[in-house]
Amino acid sequence: MKNNFTIDECLGFVANRLVKVFYKAFDSELEAEDITSAQFCVLAKLLEEEGLTQTELASRLFIESPTLVRTLDKMEQAGYIERRSVPTDRRAHHIFLKPKGKQMRKMVNRVGKLVHSKAVEGIEPEKLEEVRSALTKIWHNLEAMIEKDKS
Repeated sequence: MKNNFTIDECLGFVANRLVKVFYKAFDSELEAEDITSAQFCVLAKLLEEEGLTQTELASRLFIESPTLVRTLDKMEQAGYIERRSVPTDRRAHHIFLKPKGKQMRKMVNRVGKLVHSKAVEGIEPEKLEEVRSALTKIWHNLEAMIEKDKS
Protein backbone atom coordinates (compact mmCIF):
# COMPACT_ATOMS: atom_id res chain seq x y z
CA MET A 1 0.00 0.00 0.00
CA LYS A 2 1.20 3.51 -0.78
CA ASN A 3 1.73 6.24 1.80
CA ASN A 4 -1.84 7.50 1.53
CA PHE A 5 -4.91 5.42 2.21
CA THR A 6 -6.97 4.77 -0.91
CA ILE A 7 -10.35 3.13 -0.85
CA ASP A 8 -9.59 1.04 -3.94
CA GLU A 9 -6.64 -0.60 -2.17
CA CYS A 10 -8.60 -1.25 1.03
CA LEU A 11 -9.28 -4.98 1.33
CA GLY A 12 -12.59 -4.26 3.06
CA PHE A 13 -13.76 -2.23 0.08
CA VAL A 14 -12.63 -4.96 -2.33
CA ALA A 15 -14.37 -7.59 -0.20
CA ASN A 16 -17.56 -5.53 -0.12
CA ARG A 17 -17.55 -5.26 -3.92
CA LEU A 18 -16.89 -9.01 -4.13
CA VAL A 19 -19.91 -9.77 -1.94
CA LYS A 20 -22.12 -7.52 -4.04
CA VAL A 21 -21.03 -9.13 -7.30
CA PHE A 22 -21.51 -12.60 -5.79
CA TYR A 23 -25.10 -11.69 -4.93
CA LYS A 24 -25.65 -10.34 -8.45
CA ALA A 25 -24.25 -13.55 -9.95
CA PHE A 26 -26.52 -15.65 -7.74
CA ASP A 27 -29.52 -13.46 -8.55
CA SER A 28 -28.80 -13.84 -12.26
CA GLU A 29 -28.65 -17.64 -12.00
CA LEU A 30 -31.70 -17.79 -9.71
CA GLU A 31 -34.00 -15.71 -11.90
CA ALA A 32 -35.53 -18.82 -13.48
CA GLU A 33 -36.02 -20.37 -10.03
CA ASP A 34 -38.07 -17.38 -8.84
CA ILE A 35 -36.04 -16.93 -5.64
CA THR A 36 -33.54 -14.29 -4.56
CA SER A 37 -29.94 -14.74 -3.48
CA ALA A 38 -31.02 -13.96 0.10
CA GLN A 39 -33.60 -16.76 -0.04
CA PHE A 40 -30.99 -19.03 -1.63
CA CYS A 41 -28.65 -18.44 1.33
CA VAL A 42 -31.42 -19.27 3.80
CA LEU A 43 -32.31 -22.44 1.88
CA ALA A 44 -28.66 -23.51 1.70
CA LYS A 45 -28.14 -22.98 5.44
CA LEU A 46 -31.39 -24.75 6.38
CA LEU A 47 -30.46 -27.68 4.16
CA GLU A 48 -27.28 -27.92 6.26
CA GLU A 49 -28.90 -27.20 9.65
CA GLU A 50 -32.65 -27.35 9.84
CA GLY A 51 -34.50 -26.19 12.94
CA LEU A 52 -32.34 -23.19 13.81
CA THR A 53 -33.97 -20.31 15.59
CA GLN A 54 -34.29 -17.04 13.68
CA THR A 55 -31.52 -15.60 15.85
CA GLU A 56 -29.20 -18.56 15.18
CA LEU A 57 -29.93 -18.41 11.45
CA ALA A 58 -29.22 -14.67 11.28
CA SER A 59 -25.96 -15.21 13.16
CA ARG A 60 -24.81 -18.04 10.89
CA LEU A 61 -25.64 -16.01 7.78
CA PHE A 62 -23.99 -12.86 9.21
CA ILE A 63 -27.07 -10.73 8.61
CA GLU A 64 -29.25 -8.59 10.83
CA SER A 65 -32.41 -10.16 12.27
CA PRO A 66 -34.83 -7.61 10.72
CA THR A 67 -33.38 -8.35 7.26
CA LEU A 68 -33.81 -12.08 7.86
CA VAL A 69 -37.39 -11.68 9.08
CA ARG A 70 -38.43 -10.04 5.79
CA THR A 71 -36.79 -12.85 3.83
CA LEU A 72 -38.41 -15.52 6.01
CA ASP A 73 -41.82 -13.85 5.61
CA LYS A 74 -41.53 -14.14 1.82
CA MET A 75 -40.28 -17.71 2.03
CA GLU A 76 -43.10 -18.71 4.35
CA GLN A 77 -45.67 -17.15 1.99
CA ALA A 78 -44.10 -19.06 -0.92
CA GLY A 79 -44.35 -22.34 1.00
CA TYR A 80 -40.61 -23.03 1.44
CA ILE A 81 -40.39 -22.82 5.22
CA GLU A 82 -42.44 -22.89 8.37
CA ARG A 83 -41.81 -21.26 11.73
CA ARG A 84 -42.49 -23.29 14.85
CA SER A 85 -42.82 -21.59 18.20
CA VAL A 86 -40.39 -22.40 20.96
CA PRO A 87 -42.55 -23.55 23.91
CA THR A 88 -40.29 -21.88 26.49
CA ASP A 89 -40.08 -18.54 24.62
CA ARG A 90 -43.09 -17.49 22.60
CA ARG A 91 -41.05 -14.77 20.86
CA ALA A 92 -38.59 -17.32 19.44
CA HIS A 93 -39.22 -19.56 16.44
CA HIS A 94 -37.39 -22.52 14.95
CA ILE A 95 -37.25 -22.54 11.15
CA PHE A 96 -37.99 -25.75 9.26
CA LEU A 97 -38.14 -26.53 5.58
CA LYS A 98 -41.45 -27.61 4.14
CA PRO A 99 -41.44 -30.27 1.40
CA LYS A 100 -41.23 -27.53 -1.26
CA GLY A 101 -38.07 -26.19 0.43
CA LYS A 102 -36.50 -29.64 0.75
CA GLN A 103 -37.09 -30.20 -2.98
CA MET A 104 -34.74 -27.28 -3.67
CA ARG A 105 -31.61 -29.25 -2.67
CA LYS A 106 -30.60 -30.15 -6.24
CA MET A 107 -31.07 -26.56 -7.39
CA VAL A 108 -29.07 -25.21 -4.43
CA ASN A 109 -26.23 -27.63 -5.20
CA ARG A 110 -26.29 -26.88 -8.92
CA VAL A 111 -26.41 -23.08 -8.64
CA GLY A 112 -24.02 -22.93 -5.70
CA LYS A 113 -21.42 -25.04 -7.50
CA LEU A 114 -21.87 -23.14 -10.77
CA VAL A 115 -21.41 -19.67 -9.27
CA HIS A 116 -18.51 -20.82 -7.11
CA SER A 117 -16.74 -22.54 -10.00
CA LYS A 118 -17.13 -19.46 -12.23
CA ALA A 119 -15.84 -17.23 -9.43
CA VAL A 120 -12.67 -19.26 -8.89
CA GLU A 121 -12.06 -20.15 -12.54
CA GLY A 122 -8.36 -20.09 -13.38
CA ILE A 123 -7.22 -20.11 -9.74
CA GLU A 124 -5.18 -23.13 -8.63
CA PRO A 125 -6.69 -25.01 -5.64
CA GLU A 126 -3.57 -24.32 -3.54
CA LYS A 127 -3.77 -20.59 -4.27
CA LEU A 128 -7.48 -20.59 -3.52
CA GLU A 129 -6.80 -22.17 -0.13
CA GLU A 130 -4.16 -19.50 0.56
CA VAL A 131 -6.68 -16.77 -0.26
CA ARG A 132 -9.34 -18.41 1.94
CA SER A 133 -6.84 -18.74 4.77
CA ALA A 134 -5.66 -15.12 4.43
CA LEU A 135 -9.23 -13.78 4.37
CA THR A 136 -10.12 -15.84 7.44
CA LYS A 137 -7.05 -14.45 9.25
CA ILE A 138 -8.06 -10.88 8.32
CA TRP A 139 -11.59 -11.58 9.60
CA HIS A 140 -10.29 -12.90 12.93
CA ASN A 141 -7.81 -10.02 13.29
CA LEU A 142 -10.60 -7.48 12.84
CA GLU A 143 -12.91 -9.30 15.25
CA ALA A 144 -10.12 -9.31 17.85
CA MET A 145 -9.59 -5.57 17.29
CA ILE A 146 -13.30 -4.89 17.78
CA GLU A 147 -13.44 -6.98 20.94
CA LYS A 148 -10.36 -5.23 22.32
CA ASP A 149 -11.96 -1.83 21.67
CA LYS A 150 -15.11 -2.93 23.54
CA SER A 151 -13.17 -3.75 26.72
